[in-house]
Amino acid sequence: MRIPRLNKGFTLIELLVVIAIIGILAGILLPVLSRARESARKTQCASNIKQVGMGLIMYANESNEAFPTDSAYGGTAPAMHALNLLYPNYVSDPRTFNCPSDTSVTAATNAGIQSGQAFETDECSYGFDYTHTQADDADVALAADRPPGTPNATNSSANHSSRGQNVIYVDGHVEFVNSPLAGWFASDGTTRDNIYLNAAGNAAASSGGTDTAVLHDGP
Repeated sequence: MRIPRLNKGFTLIELLVVIAIIGILAGILLPVLSRARESARKTQCASNIKQVGMGLIMYANESNEAFPTDSAYGGTAPAMHALNLLYPNYVSDPRTFNCPSDTSVTAATNAGIQSGQAFETDECSYGFDYTHTQADDADVALAADRPPGTPNATNSSANHSSRGQNVIYVDGHVEFVNSPLAGWFASDGTTRDNIYLNAAGNAAASSGGTDTAVLHDGP
């Protein structure tokens, strides 16, 4: 009696079905993994800007409630040289100034931060409005992910694929907001200030108070 040999191979149709299934699973899983990675980056970014905010608060506690400006450098554009005054006395690790989602800042360029020197554009991921004091309202935006290339009514920071930005407020709390309308609440309780434009709608320093215009540190 002959025992028939078992066919251990796969037919072409079976291989094509397996390949198709793998392709479908990859199409489903890759976007999920991408979103998970960005979620982790947003969380790390929020932690970083929280530490920057704590540094700003500690600085203000020792400076009559005033946040840093570039007066130490004798410059004429305070916001461009202000955040680096936190390093290294208030924020000791340069990596704190690097948002993991900011493709314009690398580990190498971020490591180039030096005490007493203004941040370069590719060293720091965050912007800051130097015109506020601790006396301002708690929900006034103080610092955030760097401004978009063209600040306007709808553009968010490019740090998170233009889907929003982490923002630190005067009282030290952090929010991730999906729109540049992330600042102080107006009296109607719903309208929010654009954190990248001043009251006149320009991408320039605000006049302080409840208005915010986050500028990016770096020449």
